[in-house]
Amino acid sequence: MNENWLYIKTPDDYGKSEIIQIDEDVIDHFFVEKMDKICLVKSVYRNEKLSEIKYEFINQNRIRIFRIGKIHNFFSDEKSTTEDCIFENDYEKLIATETELSETEIQNLKFEFNWNGEKMNLKFNEVLDSPSIQELNKRLNKEGSKIVLEKLNETLFVSLYTDSYLDKLVPIKYVDKQKMILYGFPEEPYEITCAIVE
Repeated sequence: MNENWLYIKTPDDYGKSEIIQIDEDVIDHFFVEKMDKICLVKSVYRNEKLSEIKYEFINQNRIRIFRIGKIHNFFSDEKSTTEDCIFENDYEKLIATETELSETEIQNLKFEFNWNGEKMNLKFNEVLDSPSIQELNKRLNKEGSKIVLEKLNETLFVSLYTDSYLDKLVPIKYVDKQKMILYGFPEEPYEITCAIVE
């Protein structure tokens, strides 16, 4: 289990992308940072032991870790509530991307993305925002949203950036000139096939 396991963000998760490595009984936490390329930076604030937490394998490449936490609800400066809860955090094992294409060849392809009814065309290195939002971003000195192809070890990723902030990482299982298979989604299907757009 000492491979890289990507934390699967849900739509309401904010913050840096995270990867864990499990070495015997120790769970090491890393943040994914963008330098010249994406790299791992070890978190010094998180310390867990596998033997001390509850977990289950959803499949051979997906583990769910159950963590005890609290939910704080603030209604005003004087009124709030706190309740105990169990957080379910999924992690997907990163595998080497299967492809015979170069990164440049992949970046020149365009794919149709369809996950649970959410459809969009996936094109690398293009701004995703509408022309009016792009104009507004220019006035505010913001970069806007775009998708970038990146690599960590032997895994290629579809990376979503919002104003130069790395928001989401979606690993690529396979890519050729007909299709791309993405995995690591928060709900089933955990894996989707994106068709090429001519």
